[in-house]
Amino acid sequence: MTYDGYALGGASSKDADDARSGASSQSLKRAPFSFHSGASWMTLDGTIYIVPGFHEEWIRKHQDIVGPYRTVAEVIENLRWLSIVVYSNGYLEVCINDQYDSEVRQVLWQYLSHNRGRWREVMIMPFHSQGFIQFGAGDVRDATEFTIAMNRVPGWNS
Repeated sequence: MTYDGYALGGASSKDADDARSGASSQSLKRAPFSFHSGASWMTLDGTIYIVPGFHEEWIRKHQDIVGPYRTVAEVIENLRWLSIVVYSNGYLEVCINDQYDSEVRQVLWQYLSHNRGRWREVMIMPFHSQGFIQFGAGDVRDATEFTIAMNRVPGWNS
């Protein structure tokens, strides 16, 4: 698997301005399942929070949203949020707590299906497994194919 893109800093100049100004949590909140280049968080209701820099920097600045959690791992494990990085060529990296968590799977499927045509390949890294799950947009045309892909044993060459 190869990719030739780079993660972009944000979806718009407003995102960059928000990051420089120490924007409020609400100013970085986007519509459910919206697709943005660069890093973001997605909650279990599909809400997207833009991350103009690194996820852990965002966590430190937005304790009003994440509560007592201080690291990416704690947010993914305890809040069950999805860490998403969208690269410029439609390549996605997604960290999740567990590939068998039905709510996480549902919100991920909604995100991917809602944004069909905007992504071409995804690498999913479940915290409770060794390795990753990888598939292309053409491999998961419906929820059944997504379920089959998500049920694969994670590996290093998926």
